[in-house]
Amino acid sequence: MTHSRPQAARSLDLALDLAAALLAHMGLDRYPVVKMSKGRWVKRTGERLDALPYIVRGRLDAVLQLGEEGMQVIPVTFGPGEIALLSALFSGEPIHGEFLASEDLQIRWLPIHDLESLLQLEPGLLLLLVKFLSQRLREVRARERGWLERGVHERVCAGLARVALEVMPCTSDQPWTVRITHERLALRCGVSRPKLSLTLKQLESAGAIRLSRGRVELLDYAALTARR
Repeated sequence: MTHSRPQAARSLDLALDLAAALLAHMGLDRYPVVKMSKGRWVKRTGERLDALPYIVRGRLDAVLQLGEEGMQVIPVTFGPGEIALLSALFSGEPIHGEFLASEDLQIRWLPIHDLESLLQLEPGLLLLLVKFLSQRLREVRARERGWLERGVHERVCAGLARVALEVMPCTSDQPWTVRITHERLALRCGVSRPKLSLTLKQLESAGAIRLSRGRVELLDYAALTARR
């Protein structure tokens, strides 16, 4: 664990350097800024990406699904100055995951074709991409181990907190209502349906949530985020 912070810092430095170098060659004026409010979907599972988002302002949360059934989920956050999902370059494989604006967001969509063409013409940029991906791979492996070692209770709390970003309470005094099936929530939390049901009942008994058919009311959002 003592190495995770320095690794993440090196990975972020390389990501920012690479994004700046790519944009210097591509020209920002070609790609308009798109604004998205907090809680808005940037991409849902199953939607194909033809362009990668460059984060101008705000935060983009990605929950990547691993395994054939998508029952393992890894959360990743991208911030200002980063191009999200650079690992998709030269791949052709679909990206499985969900992407949500965790803050008010401003992005520029960079076509994958344009990025790949530029990298093929500029060996220096391609080398920088390889260095970044190598460093990010080490970081992701450490993140995967840490996330998959988390208990079911932590995963469910984290999943509920992420889903809550999609809705806003009418007032600060009212609970947040999340409309989602148990099947869908189990998939997003990376746990089995029986384990999800047990954990939800425990959270309800603790006063953090209230369950009803097809929805979950979040009575104590702070209690959920404290367990993330």
